[in-house]
Amino acid sequence: MVDSLYAALRLTGIRLVTAALLTTLAACSHFSDVKKPVTDKDSPRAQLSIGYSMLYQEADGIPKLKWLILFKEKPEEMAQVTSDLLSYYQHLAETMRSLSKQYPGMHIDAPAMSPIEGDERKALAEDLAKDLVPVAGKSGVDFEREALLTFYNVLDEQRHLTGVMVGLEPDPGLKKFLETTKTQLEAHYAKVGALLNRRYFTH
Repeated sequence: MVDSLYAALRLTGIRLVTAALLTTLAACSHFSDVKKPVTDKDSPRAQLSIGYSMLYQEADGIPKLKWLILFKEKPEEMAQVTSDLLSYYQHLAETMRSLSKQYPGMHIDAPAMSPIEGDERKALAEDLAKDLVPVAGKSGVDFEREALLTFYNVLDEQRHLTGVMVGLEPDPGLKKFLETTKTQLEAHYAKVGALLNRRYFTH
């Protein structure tokens, strides 16, 4: 199961694009831990710490994409879906910060990538920002499709990540949080997928 989580955490794809931007936007808080820090990177708890940190980093960073999306003209349905997602991730980040103070086993500030991976994501972030930036970036259907696909693929990876984490998490309270989060991510994933399929994919 540890190997499965490790594989999930190493997935690339669209996360490399979006998380790159989120990495530059998010400022992860550091919380004290009453337990001895985990030093074995292959242990379930260490792997869970990476998972929680990756999920938090994105949840904290995605609402900061609002400035890229706010000034773009878009259909009412897309505006509602993206607004719901930004609000959801803001709430998720707040919940994770609160839980990290209640549960010593939940770390949201663990290093989630190597320096070279961080540099790669920053470079990819620049390309994403060029596409989504108001005025100069993409507009119309091209912008709408790219923005929704970005959310869609991030949600897809996050729902699988939390699914694997559920199998590793021994704490009942944190397991319930992961189960609830996975269900919420699944619902948002389905909603974005339905919109993409209905308006932006050719049949």
